[in-house]
Amino acid sequence: MENPAEDIKQVIQLLCSSASPDIQKATVERYFCPDAEFRHPLCRVPSGYKSREEILGIYQWYRVISPKLSITTQSVMYDPAQARIIADSTQLFHIRWSIFSPAPARLLTHIQLREIDGRHYIALQEDWYHPDDFMNLLVPVLTPLIRVGLRIGSISSNVNATLFQVILGWWRPGAGQIMHNVNNLARQGDPYD
Repeated sequence: MENPAEDIKQVIQLLCSSASPDIQKATVERYFCPDAEFRHPLCRVPSGYKSREEILGIYQWYRVISPKLSITTQSVMYDPAQARIIADSTQLFHIRWSIFSPAPARLLTHIQLREIDGRHYIALQEDWYHPDDFMNLLVPVLTPLIRVGLRIGSISSNVNATLFQVILGWWRPGAGQIMHNVNNLARQGDPYD
């Protein structure tokens, strides 16, 4: 890439929803380092000899199981000093044999670049999904159950925090200030003596 901030949207589009396997292969070969690393919730390719070919295999399987895949990148944050990109995308992924309608899933992608002869190549790609967005990719009808589970986790965190603050006095807001005030009064002496 000559201009990573602008080029990355097209690269993502070509990787995920190319019109042909030849275009997808050319994209991986053109934009990934030969020893690139790849991390995803379901797979990992460590950096090493021929790792780029393994990454290509993952993208090829991605298209085999979802021939009608679309992805839109809403925003790109590029830090040239760190040679990093964060891309915020939404994809519509439909498993070939699924009876369920596809649902949109938000994807955050971190890309570490390596500059070689004035061009930028992908040295590392990491993908992150929220659990409910990830379920939208696999079995969209189960997404409401995941959201209920996440909500239960939030409620139980608040209940447990309150119990531990009240019963044990742990991590209670203002507790440090109260002790600070008590110590100050002790140093000053009792004004009612």
